[in-house]
Amino acid sequence: MRYVAGHILGPDGFRHGHLGIERGAIVESGEGDPPQRPVLTGVITPSFINCHTHVADAHVRLDTSLSLEELVAPPDGLKHRQLGSMDDESLRASMRSSMDMMIRSGTSRFIDFREGGEQGSAALRSLRGPPHARIMGRPSALSYDKDEASRLLLNADGIGISAVSDWKAKDLEALAEQARGEGRPFALHVSESRREDIEAVLSLQPSFLVHMSSASDADMRRVADEGVTTVVCPRSNLFMGTVTPLARMVEAGMELALGTDNFMNGDGDMRAEMECMARLLRSQRADASHALSAAFDAPRKLLNLQSELSMAKGAPADLVAFEHQGSDPMCELLFRAGNGRRTALIRQ
Repeated sequence: MRYVAGHILGPDGFRHGHLGIERGAIVESGEGDPPQRPVLTGVITPSFINCHTHVADAHVRLDTSLSLEELVAPPDGLKHRQLGSMDDESLRASMRSSMDMMIRSGTSRFIDFREGGEQGSAALRSLRGPPHARIMGRPSALSYDKDEASRLLLNADGIGISAVSDWKAKDLEALAEQARGEGRPFALHVSESRREDIEAVLSLQPSFLVHMSSASDADMRRVADEGVTTVVCPRSNLFMGTVTPLARMVEAGMELALGTDNFMNGDGDMRAEMECMARLLRSQRADASHALSAAFDAPRKLLNLQSELSMAKGAPADLVAFEHQGSDPMCELLFRAGNGRRTALIRQ
């Protein structure tokens, strides 16, 4: 048996104690020090789930003079042109690079909006985790083809598209209906750099949304009323010139999950993303601890893994330990993460 010890995050907050791990499960959970020397000490949390990525972007050569639309809008944005020029080996190498960055910072799973049609989803499916991918595939064109969508879903777990404004309504409705008919999640970017029609979005019955950074207060309340989780990516928004209105989202009652977005302008580090979210919440006069639920609770609900938040005996040992200094583990977790401290993903 191996032991880890320190400030352990569970459903009721932090406690000082230890966990005994054997064969991929927690077999002992106690207060205070363990009966033998722990292999790791520090702040111990569930592993991270990155709820929004584009993992093939790691090898995209970024041009910071371009606008958001010029960088990422399909089909002719810079990144789409570069992705389209990659062969399968280069595409997989870029994806693997992103996955390696995530595993080094304690991410065990991620939800990827996978461009490139069947080829893109198949390339990501061929790469073994950890971290393990939930692939939200995207058709190769901004139009609906039933046969192509069926083939896409052979390698993808669901459908994740760019935005309603990129599609004809009829095609998008048919694509969403097919995904739902096959019992697969359907999700999309919404109001990232400019406001989009929230009623058109919600009529598609999405499983979750991404961004909402340019949404109105009324839009936010509608999403909250419908119980649709929104994935926020505050560092990516800041890079693109938008401050995510997190306090307004919280006030509207939205459930927020956390993701890191494009790897051409980020590193996939969920610790740093959580720190950024907490700082923005505090600067907007909101409770910074909402970053905890966005990093740990909401992601597990999206993947139906809520039981993994448990640190009790018998729970899966899917944990992260990172070094801790100071007397307040929550403050440490929120405001001093992602700055180079050693991190270890504990998965047997």
